[in-house]
Amino acid sequence: MQNSFKECRLGEICKIHRGLSFKSTYYLESGTPVLKIGNVDGGKVIKENLFYCDEKSHKVLDMHRVRYEDVVITNLAPAGKVAINLTNLEFILSSHVFKLDPNPEILDRRYLYYFLMNSPRQIEQMLTAANVVRIHMSSLEKFKILVPDLETQRSIVAKLDKFRELREELKMRKRQGVYYRNKIMGGLQECVFPK
Repeated sequence: MQNSFKECRLGEICKIHRGLSFKSTYYLESGTPVLKIGNVDGGKVIKENLFYCDEKSHKVLDMHRVRYEDVVITNLAPAGKVAINLTNLEFILSSHVFKLDPNPEILDRRYLYYFLMNSPRQIEQMLTAANVVRIHMSSLEKFKILVPDLETQRSIVAKLDKFRELREELKMRKRQGVYYRNKIMGGLQECVFPK
């Protein structure tokens, strides 16, 4: 395994796609879900509070679709939030979110995701504020990323995926512990202070 890293600009090894503009009157109760800023949270694409659209009413191209393992970054306040789509849904990209489509011969999607998640200072430096805080596509294209060979990228991703799984399991166990502690304490209170 080689350990040489090459510094690249994101625009050299990744296509950056802007989403479609949707007027609120175009949102429906059902249809294809639209990926909005509010659906980018905690490093993940979330399925809460979805808005839907009718694809036939818009010129939806393949570049506007966000599929499993696609990486996105918000470009408007709150700008710079990175996420990966690990849901079973395919979304249509809204204009306030960029989709990052890496060249698979050079850059692994999940490596890109982890690199961005661990680069908050670099992302913060891309933010501009006139009336609204935003990231311009040109700034994102100039974003510098360290890229090892694909084998090394996949090795790094495997380790970080394992770490993420362990962290999620610890969070779940902590929630379980709090639940059972509250249940036990509630039972004790009923024994000590019967109604």
